[in-house]
Formats: sequence, C-alpha cells, structure tokens
Amino acid sequence: MLVVLTGLLVAACSSEDASATPSEAPPTVQPTPEPTPQPSEEPSGSGFALPSLGEGDPELAGRFPDTVGGQPLEVQSLSGDAFAAFGGTDPTFEAFLESVGAELSDVSVAFGAVSIPDDPTAPLSVGAFRVLGASEDLLEEQFIGALDETAPVGGFETATVAGKDVLTTADPTGTTDNQVFIYTQDDTLYFLTGTEEQVAEILEVLP
Repeated sequence: MLVVLTGLLVAACSSEDASATPSEAPPTVQPTPEPTPQPSEEPSGSGFALPSLGEGDPELAGRFPDTVGGQPLEVQSLSGDAFAAFGGTDPTFEAFLESVGAELSDVSVAFGAVSIPDDPTAPLSVGAFRVLGASEDLLEEQFIGALDETAPVGGFETATVAGKDVLTTADPTGTTDNQVFIYTQDDTLYFLTGTEEQVAEILEVLP
C-alpha cells in the first residue's frame, strides 16, 4: 500500500505528460480485479487523475488550503479499505499496522495537485497519510522505506519551514527544481513536492 502511495508522489514530481504515461506506474503495483475503481474526472489544473472511491476522510482533506499561489488546490481522500482495493496491500504494511495495533479502517489518505502556470512541467503536489495510533517516528520510517523502494531518494535533511520541522530533499526524478518535503504531526504524515515558498504556504495552515 505504501509503495502505491509513494508511487503517486514520484509521478507527481514529473511533468504532466510524464505522470500520465502508463509505463511510469510503479512496477510492484498489482491491480486488484474486484472491485475495479473508476478514476474520477481530473480536476482542472491537476497533474494527475485521482481515484474516487467513497467519502474517504473529509477532515483530513480539509486540512489543506483551498488555494496555493492563487491557484486552486483540489484534494480528494480515500479510506484505507478503498485505497487497498485500488492498489492492493503488501506484507510489510500489514506488519506495520499490526505493530501499532491498527487496522485498514484506521488508515486514510488524501491527495491534491495543481499546475503552476509559469512552469506547467513542475506541478505542486500534496498528500497526507494517517494511521490512528501510529507514532511520528514509525510513520516517517515506513514512508521513507517505501519511497526508497519506488525511487531511491536519500539525502533527506532537516529544515524549518513556516515554523515547522520538516525533512527535505531534491526531486527524486531529477526532472524539476522542486523539492520533496515530509512533515509529520501526531498520527499523520504529510508529503509535499514544490518550491519552498509554495510548501510554506501550505505548512502555515497545517496542524
């Protein structure tokens, strides 16, 4: 499941054309025959289409601002059960849930993206991964491990952006000047790709 999650993050770092290319889907993802999710209509300005499966976690999605840099940021959320149906689960993630005493019903994710008019090849993307009962350290460890499986990143450095402690590194695709930011608070890990100025605007309103 986390491999699918980080795969979407890496795809969002790429250009709009590249992120829409089927061959760039993470090779480890095995689609689940039933149920077969239907992708939602792609939001205006988005760099990639998001699945639409149920109500998800509106409170989690609502933590993000409505606009970034004057551009609309549309965010959708999925429950853990729906996201598992979309991309499947893996033994490592199942073991992680067991270690914190959580189930798929305790998991929710949210995604959003917006293209920047001045540079449409480097869209801003945001996401959140929430596991009720999980610690900040465990969330970071699991997420970064899954990110390394999808596209080895490494080189994370600590920084302070908008008054919040984050981990940051360069775009793992090497195709943009964007940075990847990871911010963890309580039971939620937020991952963002964009410029520091864009990300600061989002971090200012996050818990």
